[in-house]
Amino acid sequence: MGDLLRRVADSERLFAAWNEVRDNDLEDGVKSEQVREFERGALRNLTELSEQLAAGEYTPGPVVAIEVPKSSGGTRLLAIPAVRDRIVERAVLEVVEPFLDPVLSPWSFAYRSGLGVDDAIRALTRAREAGARWVVRADIEDCFERIPRWPVITRVKELVPDAELCLLVQHLVSRDATGPAAGRVRAGRRQGRGLHQGSALSPALTNLYLDAFDRAMLGRGHQVLRYADDFAIPAESRADAEQALVVAGEVLDEWGLELNADKSRIVSFDEGVVFLGRTVGALHGAVEEDRARPLEATVYVTTPGALVRSRGDRVRIEHGEEVLLSVNLKRVRQVVGVGRVGFSTPFLHRALRQGVELVLLDDLGRFQGRLSRALGGDVHVRAAQYEAALDGARAVEFARGFVVGKITNLRTALLRASRAVNAPDEAAEDASATAERLIQARSGATGAAGAAELMGHEGAASRDYFTCWGRMLPPVWGFTHRRRRPPPDPVNAMLSFGYTLLLNDAVVACHIAGLDPEGGYLHSLSQGRASLALDLIEEFRPVVVDSVVTSLVSGGKVAPEGFDHPPNEEKGCRMAPETLKVFLGAYEKRMLTLFRHSGLGRRVSYRTALTAQARSLADVLAGREDAYEPVVWR
Repeated sequence: MGDLLRRVADSERLFAAWNEVRDNDLEDGVKSEQVREFERGALRNLTELSEQLAAGEYTPGPVVAIEVPKSSGGTRLLAIPAVRDRIVERAVLEVVEPFLDPVLSPWSFAYRSGLGVDDAIRALTRAREAGARWVVRADIEDCFERIPRWPVITRVKELVPDAELCLLVQHLVSRDATGPAAGRVRAGRRQGRGLHQGSALSPALTNLYLDAFDRAMLGRGHQVLRYADDFAIPAESRADAEQALVVAGEVLDEWGLELNADKSRIVSFDEGVVFLGRTVGALHGAVEEDRARPLEATVYVTTPGALVRSRGDRVRIEHGEEVLLSVNLKRVRQVVGVGRVGFSTPFLHRALRQGVELVLLDDLGRFQGRLSRALGGDVHVRAAQYEAALDGARAVEFARGFVVGKITNLRTALLRASRAVNAPDEAAEDASATAERLIQARSGATGAAGAAELMGHEGAASRDYFTCWGRMLPPVWGFTHRRRRPPPDPVNAMLSFGYTLLLNDAVVACHIAGLDPEGGYLHSLSQGRASLALDLIEEFRPVVVDSVVTSLVSGGKVAPEGFDHPPNEEKGCRMAPETLKVFLGAYEKRMLTLFRHSGLGRRVSYRTALTAQARSLADVLAGREDAYEPVVWR
């Protein structure tokens, strides 16, 4: 039995799936007879289900097919599985979703953890702010019922590395039907079409199939904001919108689907675009991302010659006779000094007593050192950390999680950047093709047997990503590829500085989690190198720093003139003081941006997520969790 199918058959996972099925059944306040019957022998039934799956003896029963009226006319076909099959479907979904979801477009919003209607509306509003004036509004005719089954199964087999689990998905998709509308299901089966609307798997499989539509449209220069079979395509002019509508019909036809003619229309933001029950007009304000408002903040000191000192309960930053900042020390989590900044001895003692960390960077943003009070930690966790670092198989296991997370997020960052910078058609097509190669690199990394192979996939993916990303930026920025020591151009200067800040946050996260920042798995062990902190930031680099740089460049918030190029090339390019302030502000906003963390099950800031990842790693090392799951950007 394959490892993934074994996870499906796990009794705890089946029990959790049963609870979901029972809770969903109770949504209308009435428990169905089928659920009542299963509940009477739940423990026995779940044990039997687990044993059947493990032995390869499980066979799904037929679905009950019924027709329900649509509000717009006609009927919708529903296919309801038996209770035991619903449990299996939910267990299967939990196992396969981490393989299916990362390949989807960043603008596919339905049936995905952490995404929803608000995100789709936010994306439409951003498109308007970027210059779109018209929108194609359309949906797909009888989408679930018309999707060809075999291409879906083929795509699942490409992404899910467990042949036995893929065969189980195939059996679930191809079930027979009973009930009043069974003939309609069987007619679709004879044509090789139809996903059961009513199955827990069908929404994810529908997204997977329609992702081909999203990618094809993006490759032809049209961004599709899609919520299941309902979608919007922003356009700058009515003529562009009309062309997009025609192209959408052609692409859907290529994939065996068709537009719903009655619901296909072109509207302007002046009229008000109705999407997912909301109306986005020309005068609505831009939708801002929610941000955390922590009690403690990071203070950046960038003024050359500034002095940081304490006065009672406050920290003061002075420059000559001028007081640049005065804030209660209880509101400060960290002080970062950039370049020639001084610190009074009383402040240092006060900071140590209150747990305020001090970080020193040189004027190029390179890390020089840190001062923090002695931190504790579970010695057994650290012992397990070192043992795992010396165990080749376990080290590769952890390293694989970091690399898979990074490549997944590189793909999303690239697709988002291609729209944010309004890249030329050739660059947008290049981004789409590169995104496909990154999917292959992620697949290769997932199956990598050793560290060398894993690093090969990571290195190739990073080079491919930065080469494509550089071609999307205007030539005036002079960025062609990633160069670190020293950064020769403004973009590399921002990336290097941002990665240093992110690394510093990761070191703090390691200390909070009781881990040694130097005991890593992907990055080799080296004296003085924060290898584990470098490991942890891999999945966050594209999400945080690359996103900040893309935003600053595309939004015109920084300009190439805002950087210094010292005559001595060994010092590299660096941000001028005003540019540095803009960058630091953007970095902090990004780190405080809220998103749904799947592991925590709630919305947290990226800074909190970094700490959560360190804690998750500590829990895995201590045996409290099974595996490390990277943060995935959607």
